[in-house]
Order: sequence, then C-alpha cells, then structure tokens
Amino acid sequence: MQTAAMEINIAAKESLIAPETVVEFFHALNRAGVRYCHWKSNIRLVEGLNGRTDLDLLVDPEHRPVFQQFLAEYDIKPLVAAPGKEYPGIENHLGFDPASGNLFHLHVHYKLVLGEQFVKNYHLPLEKQFLDSVSICHGVKIPSPELELIVFSLRVLLKYRDRDAMKDTLSIRTPGLPGAVRQEVIWLLDQTSIERVVQTLGGLPDIVPASLITDFLQTVTTTPRDGRKLYHLRGQVRELLSGHQRHGRLHAATTYFREAWRRRKSSSTRKMTLTHQGPKVALIGADGSGKSTMTKLLYKWLTWKLDVQLFYMGSKKPSRLSDWSYIVFRMARRSHTILSGVVGEKSLPARGLASLGQMLFYAHHLSLAYDRYQRYRDSQREAAVGSFVMYDRYPLEAPLDGPKIHLLAEGNDSRLGHAFAKVEEMIYQKIGPPDHYIVLDVSPEVSLERKPDHDGEAIRAKSQLLRKFMTTAGHPSASFDHLIHIDADLPFAEVVDQLKRSVWQLL
Repeated sequence: MQTAAMEINIAAKESLIAPETVVEFFHALNRAGVRYCHWKSNIRLVEGLNGRTDLDLLVDPEHRPVFQQFLAEYDIKPLVAAPGKEYPGIENHLGFDPASGNLFHLHVHYKLVLGEQFVKNYHLPLEKQFLDSVSICHGVKIPSPELELIVFSLRVLLKYRDRDAMKDTLSIRTPGLPGAVRQEVIWLLDQTSIERVVQTLGGLPDIVPASLITDFLQTVTTTPRDGRKLYHLRGQVRELLSGHQRHGRLHAATTYFREAWRRRKSSSTRKMTLTHQGPKVALIGADGSGKSTMTKLLYKWLTWKLDVQLFYMGSKKPSRLSDWSYIVFRMARRSHTILSGVVGEKSLPARGLASLGQMLFYAHHLSLAYDRYQRYRDSQREAAVGSFVMYDRYPLEAPLDGPKIHLLAEGNDSRLGHAFAKVEEMIYQKIGPPDHYIVLDVSPEVSLERKPDHDGEAIRAKSQLLRKFMTTAGHPSASFDHLIHIDADLPFAEVVDQLKRSVWQLL
C-alpha cells in the first residue's frame, strides 16, 4: 500500500483551519521524506491540528535525528512526562503558533507501546507496517485504516477492566466501552471493510487471529454491552500478546494500582514539566493594567499541558495566623473606640490600648510578610522540578505590595514601630526577585478610564513608581534575567498576543 502521494479526505465534512506553524511543520516533514505517521485517533486529527487534543506521531527511530532538527527549527519544546505517564520510546513536545496563539502537543512514539492506563505494558512490532502504509490526510501522513482499526481493537480490549465487564454484564451505570469507541469503530469501518481488515491481518506477523478482531468489531457494532463476550476477548488478547509484554501481569497490576492509589490520595496531579528549571515570572502593573485578567488567561493557556504553579503574593488571601492577627487588631481598635468615649482619648488606659492596637496592626503586617516569604519558598521548590511559576501581586516597593510598616510608622517616634519595620524589611529581603518581570505598562489616563472609581492620585503615584522601577531594572546590575515590557494601553487582543509571544520565549 505505497500511497504516500495520494491525497485522501476521510473527514470531508469537517473544515480545517489549522494553525500556520502546525501546517508548515508537517509540510516540512513531508518534503524531507521523514518516515512518520499520525498513528491513532485520526477521527480527531483536525482537533489535534487545532490544539484541542494530542497529536500522536509514530516516528521511525532511524529518522529521529532529522525529526529532532525540525522540532528545533519550529521551536517545539521538549517536556517531561507527567508522573505515572513515563513510557519507553515516547516523548512529549509542546509547540506554539504565534499567529493564532494556539499551543499544540506532539506525543511522539518511536515504538508502538500500548495497553492499560499507567502501564502501557505491550509493544507491538508493527512500526514498519504502519510507516509503509501511509497516505496523506490534511497534510499529515496517516496509516491505512485497516491497520489503525486492528490496533484500535487491541487497545480497547487491553483497556477493558474487570469492573467494565461487571457493569456491562449487569447493565448498570455507564457502558464499559464509552460511546466514542463505537463511534470510532464505525468511522474506521467507513474507510475500509471487514474483508480488507482480514486480508491485512493475514500479511502481519503472528499477532492475533482474524477471528478475534472480527468478533470484537461485530460485538461493538451490534451488542456493545455484551460484557461476557468482551471479557472473554480481553482474556484471549492478553494470552496471545503475552510474548509482547514488557513486564509480567503481577508487575503490571502492581504498577496500575499503585499509580491509581497515588492519584486518589493526592489533592493535585502534576502535569508535564520543562526539561530544565522552570522560569519564575511576576506580572506587575498599576490598577487597570489587567494584571489579574492576564494572569488567569496565561494560567489557563499554559495549563492545557504544562504544570503551572500560580502563587498569589498579595494580602487578600492571608494565612490563618494573619487572619486571626487582623481580627485581634480590630477587636483592640473597637475596644479603644469604646474606652475613649468613656474615659477620654488622652487618658492613660485609652493611650495604652491605642498602642496595643498599633502593635497588633504591625504584627499583622509582619505575618503577611511571612506568608509571602513562605509562598516564595514554595515557588522555589516548584521551579526546581520544572514547573512554570507565576506570581500575582509580587512585592515591590510600597504601595506596590511591598513592605508597609515603615509607611504606617512614618512620623511616629515609636521605637516599637521602627523595630517592627526593620523586621519586616528583613523578611522581604529574603524574597529574591523572580527570573523575569512582565510589566503591564498602562498610562494613568487609560488606567482611570478603566478604573473610574479609583483614586487618581494613587494611580499616578503607582505609575510613577513603576516607571522608576523599569528604569532601575534596566541597569546591568539588576539581579534578575530581564524585564519584559507590554504596552497595556493597547486593545485586549493585542496585549494578549504580546504576552503569549513573550512568555513562550521564556519556556
């Protein structure tokens, strides 16, 4: 079936507007004669090209060096697989299309490794047959529908669990085979026939008998909840493919249950990480610059595949200690108001309570500073394992989320206030700068248009401080990698475009 030059359209009803970079990347592979194919789930090929699902590529190991060159040429970056999803001969790469702002994920296989979740315990030696059978669909090489259907059948049976068989046999809850399985089988059969599938099986190495595949296809298309039949077919597949196992059944079962238990017990599951230490990035800007909006947008954009850790460094999410310290301060302030009304504001008890309230307020700000320091330490650990770290409201000079006690104690001769301010400064000094600052630079005029209820004086003051910071940050002695300037006066879409392009370069 040498039909590499033949253009077929197996998804004619679905329009394709693929991102420019994706299209050019595959065209480059095709022109260079790289032996690869999008080996599974071609029913969702258009979705993959548009960055809505993975692109699963099988690549000839002998063509790996030239394939890697094209990855570098199109700035497609390698990632480390998520915990529990590391399999032999499989790599993960993340690409970005600047024109559309879309990310796309390449799941690159150098071997046909498949099987149950978390294990992928079987290696089918059919790579040559897949790569020899390719044709072109939407500019991408895909295998013959017969081969795809045969391996899809094996994949589905290997993933069929005991509890799926129980559900199907008793007709309870959802089907053991998701509706998408039947849909994909019917879709693939529309591209071929049972006779051609049997013929293709006859030309393959001794994998499974044709009767097993035809039984499975018959069951899926007519009685998809025949749990006994599917369970029996699964047993046959496991026995017939035992010679292609990477590990014994006991090892495979242990691996599966260990990872399933870990995920059940874990409050969060880490996604893919970078191959190097993750960058630590702080978005800063005056009111109306869109800091919170852009932070959320970037987080959603990157967490499609990448492990992103967002650390809020402001004061609106205090720790329990900071929360209680503020409650105690308010109680003291309220008591002072009541006592002053009874014995006079200048009385000794009232002045003593006022001093206590001030001290409690300083203590609250000290606790907030420590909160920020703890989050900073946590962020260092996350970056060390390759996560992309983002900061919201990173502490700079007050009033830009930095130390506050020296401002509160200004004009106050209290030694206590100055002592608290000194301790607060020491805590903030432990918080090193991020690797990169992204400054959302908004003019005071635009800021006031977007935030008409805000104090104009305060907005202008923050704007001046940011300009001063940008000037200082440009000095060669600055202790972080670099500052990225984004013109936040521009329309929303243009700001997003600038931001995505800049962040992509930091990965």
